[in-house]
Amino acid sequence: MAAPQRVLISAFEPFGGADRNPSQDVLTLLTQRADQGELHAQAEHRGVVLIPLTLPVEFGRAGKLLTAAIGDHSPALVVCLGLAAGTETIRLERLGVNLRDARIPDNAGAQPTDAPVAADGPAALFSTLRLKAAHARIAAAGIPVSLSLSAGSYVCNDLLYTALHHISSQRLQIPASFVHIPDLPGVDQQSADQHSPGSPLSIGQAATAVDLLVAESLHNTGDAATPLGTLH
Repeated sequence: MAAPQRVLISAFEPFGGADRNPSQDVLTLLTQRADQGELHAQAEHRGVVLIPLTLPVEFGRAGKLLTAAIGDHSPALVVCLGLAAGTETIRLERLGVNLRDARIPDNAGAQPTDAPVAADGPAALFSTLRLKAAHARIAAAGIPVSLSLSAGSYVCNDLLYTALHHISSQRLQIPASFVHIPDLPGVDQQSADQHSPGSPLSIGQAATAVDLLVAESLHNTGDAATPLGTLH
């Protein structure tokens, strides 16, 4: 039997007064597909096991829980999911920035301004998943997708930077990145792959996009050398 390849995927709880977070819906659907052996990653790689983790929208605490899970599970890779309201694509985040600058308080009431994530850390750290290769596969599947230069300065970025800084400082060979999900409507089992009016994609497509990112990133090769940089 092949040794398990654990894939740690996190999502966030609701925040900002919302009653749900689409990243949780995506993680729930991914977990269901994994339990049924239906992931592209499972078809392409042996022994893939999904480790789901829901995190609080809190500066510092979310990162501590994620790094603890990395220590507990020794995953082959880490994918963090979060909500980016107002966007219309799956956003593959390229950078975690050493900055906390919160437009709204987190769920514990903290609202840092111009503060570092890690006082001893570099200004920014690059994601280490095969983002450009995954971008090509996701786009080929007809799913709206884009590369994003940074994950902002709220808890999503805080989590990404914390994960990358922890992996780097501990000299772990664990690829990691962050995926922002549009504000998609809630779904049931029958409608997961159906678009709602005005929605750029479905929860099912978002889950497939994350699945394809995992499948590509489990390949032990460099990323695709595709010119996908933005001019502004």
